[in-house]
Amino acid sequence: MVLNRLCKSTLLAASAALVACGGAGEQQPPGAQVNLAGQVGAGGSGSNPVVTHYAASRFLEQASMGPEPSSVARVRSIGMSGWIDEQLKKPVSRITTPSDLMSFDQVSDRPRSDRASTLHTNALFDMAVSADDQLRYRVAWVLSNFLVTSTRKVNAYGGSEYWNTLMGGAFGSYADLLKAITVSPAMGNYLDNNQNRRTSLNENYGRELMQLFSVGMVMLNPDGTVKRDAAGKPIETYNQQDVIEITRALTGWEFAPLPEAERAIRNNHNFANFGMQMVAQNAFNHDTAAKMVLGKSIAAGGDAKKDLDAVVEILLAHPNTAPFVSMRLIQGLTTSDPSPAYVRRVTTVFEQTRGNLAAVVKAVLTDTEARAGDVPGKAAQNFGRIREPYLLHTMVLRGMSCRLAPRGRNNPTQVEFWSDQRPLQADSVFNFYPPNHRAPGSNLLAPEQKTLDSREFSRRLGRYHWQWHEGSILEAAGCDVETFKKAIAKSDDALLDLMSERYFRGAMSATVRTGLKDGIAGQSWNRDTPTQLMGFMVQAATMTPPMGAVK
Repeated sequence: MVLNRLCKSTLLAASAALVACGGAGEQQPPGAQVNLAGQVGAGGSGSNPVVTHYAASRFLEQASMGPEPSSVARVRSIGMSGWIDEQLKKPVSRITTPSDLMSFDQVSDRPRSDRASTLHTNALFDMAVSADDQLRYRVAWVLSNFLVTSTRKVNAYGGSEYWNTLMGGAFGSYADLLKAITVSPAMGNYLDNNQNRRTSLNENYGRELMQLFSVGMVMLNPDGTVKRDAAGKPIETYNQQDVIEITRALTGWEFAPLPEAERAIRNNHNFANFGMQMVAQNAFNHDTAAKMVLGKSIAAGGDAKKDLDAVVEILLAHPNTAPFVSMRLIQGLTTSDPSPAYVRRVTTVFEQTRGNLAAVVKAVLTDTEARAGDVPGKAAQNFGRIREPYLLHTMVLRGMSCRLAPRGRNNPTQVEFWSDQRPLQADSVFNFYPPNHRAPGSNLLAPEQKTLDSREFSRRLGRYHWQWHEGSILEAAGCDVETFKKAIAKSDDALLDLMSERYFRGAMSATVRTGLKDGIAGQSWNRDTPTQLMGFMVQAATMTPPMGAVK
């Protein structure tokens, strides 16, 4: 059986192999003088080299939620750098929550609560599959995995508004983004800063703002490597007194008041007024005394907004923030284990632009280390990242040009997805996986490998084959079923050529091709239900490089 054969080889490879992705061109925001040494212009028109199908597909594995035929064609037409510039100008996709799914009694009205949750999840998946601003969505996905809130605590409306905050800030100033998430009611609910008062400090948010969102726990060099003392021990970035001081500076924020009519609703789904930023309307609740955060003073007498501005300025100026955030963006877009030189180059762009995320993201995608693998076999050793379950799923659907995420075979109102990894649904503030997780038996950083376990592989072995038994599911989602049907009707080789083009960058290996061809022969009974045969092929492909774990 082809799946058994492919599964065995991939399970072995997955423990060490990393999925390579790609990028393009350099960005310089207005007025900024940016040194982009080490970044390269990406292929396209004019004097740039032609972008191959392989290179365009690889680039979109990094810069979007998966290669889609028209997006591959667009990258080949205008070049990677041109595509990034085009994406930076796209309008922001947002989740719009109907007013009837905002304020209601979420305890007594369970059907409406379920509809709110369904709308939130469906919108996130649909946007991933078909939003025009793919680069923005991919960056928001990366940001959501270290600027974490979770709908395991925050409700659906709050989760949608937090996602909108990430989308709106994905290409702006990192300082502005830190301010926006600080006054986000979803974050205030999740990490309890709405409870942080001068007379009763709550340290949850202040601690994570440093530990996970900006400076990290240990001092870093500009290349992301750890600074150590004379005894070789990592130097701590902050101490408990810093936690107390930053918490004092963040006191006084609370949820914006609801209109009077909504205040009367018991167990209100919109208890935090999730569509409005938090406010500091009671001066008594803010600590106005002087503070000392990370060795920098904040003068006495400031209100909550002035102190927040001061905190963010301290964090942005700290030497750790640039390499810390640059490393997270590199790991989420291109490679889990970048070289120190790669991190240093991106850090330089972060510093020179004061954290302009558009510039930093473009630097990540255009770096020579990211682009080397656009020529097959030329990627740096250990370059790449394991494709986590959510990205694998969106790549499958975008490879079929779906306009929506397919709904469930047994539940046509909800998207069908078989993994625990969904946007904004991490178990804790530490996300689905730690950024410093290393592949067993090696020193290779491979955070996403934490999502690959026996349960995940078991799901991959059956989900697509079973889900697509009836073609109506894919057709209702606007997927390009006809192209696959025509290939199936023409010949096995035509189907394999199409699979190679859509899911293997046009470079399916001879071993994988032989295995898949053997599998097709064993699935001859599916010829009358071509979408089930499609499901079998995709199911098998998810167990093989580059769908699951590749350079």
